[in-house]
Amino acid sequence: MKNLKVMLSACVAALAFTSCTQDELPQPQNTRMKSVEVSLENAKFVPTRGLAGDKIKAGDPVKVNNFKIFLLDHSGKEYSAKVSDGSAAAQTYWSSEDLAGGALDIQFHYVDHGCSRIVAVANIDEDMTYEEFVEKQNLDINREQDQESLTLYAQAELRRKGNEQHNNQNVDGTTYTSDVYEAQLLLKPRISRFEVDGFRVAFNSTPKYQEVVFDDILFDHYPTATSLLTGVEANNHMVHISDLNVQSTVYNWFNSTKEAAWYWDNADVTVTPAAPAVATTAPLAYHTFAGSVMPRMVIKLLVDDQPAYIYTKGFYSTTNLTDGKPTLIENLEEGKIYRMSAPGPDGTGDGFIPVDEDDIDPMDRCLEITIDVQDWVVDLVFPEF
Repeated sequence: MKNLKVMLSACVAALAFTSCTQDELPQPQNTRMKSVEVSLENAKFVPTRGLAGDKIKAGDPVKVNNFKIFLLDHSGKEYSAKVSDGSAAAQTYWSSEDLAGGALDIQFHYVDHGCSRIVAVANIDEDMTYEEFVEKQNLDINREQDQESLTLYAQAELRRKGNEQHNNQNVDGTTYTSDVYEAQLLLKPRISRFEVDGFRVAFNSTPKYQEVVFDDILFDHYPTATSLLTGVEANNHMVHISDLNVQSTVYNWFNSTKEAAWYWDNADVTVTPAAPAVATTAPLAYHTFAGSVMPRMVIKLLVDDQPAYIYTKGFYSTTNLTDGKPTLIENLEEGKIYRMSAPGPDGTGDGFIPVDEDDIDPMDRCLEITIDVQDWVVDLVFPEF
């Protein structure tokens, strides 16, 4: 983890006074220049990119390939900055090439005292003004599937740092004294991540089935867009299968010719009473925007060579228990990993989707899934089918 410290200095502005009554007298204001130290506590600068299916460990830092810092007030007005001697504009955008060099010593100076907050955005791939950023800030879920280049956002208020001051010498020889402020930014994605490592069937003592093939898996019912500024998802939700109770609708979707897409995979996992738990060839991962819109998983099966399917009706957290029982997840959190949590031989979650043999029933296809919720900061879950 690298700490990024950013120094800002604000220009001195004179107070303008007008005649007024005693009650109308303006409150004293500190217009001394500001120096601001900013730390990106959870940032890891990684100029390379990977695939969304790679395993993420709990507590892993988010990846930063490039980032932009905006100096703002609460109305959204953007402020410019210069280097320490005032001779040139300060850098406010850092590309992957800039970050590849390692630790950065970044300073902003001569920023108007009206600057009261900082916004940082990572992995936007281009430099832009704040006005341009606001116009382009809506996120598309198709773009947010690569864990190495997720769009990240953070904002923080400027806080006075004790009585510290900073002396800044201008190119004209004038020395300016500024009060020191600080801000701590926590970069987070707007998405939640679901991970599937395999499937585990709890067969009865006298198994009903001799072979269950988990053929295809569909991640369905998710918001297609959200606001990077607010995290509020769009009202339009993608629903690939309109009615899960109509067999023809479900099978027609799975059997149709489809282009490769992030929201479905051919799992091709076969379990038997002798081998009830089998991992997928590679870990599967699906991203959805955080919020109250709960996704569902639809899984196409071959049960003793006969087609079947199951789908989730809820995810239950094993991280948060109510009266000792897993709690139904009603809101997804940003930057959380929801990992399938079928109990393994040691009683702990292993990332597998748990399915009771009795859930594989043409008359009742709903499954409840337990999930382990963790920070990334990852949550283990179980689905209810």
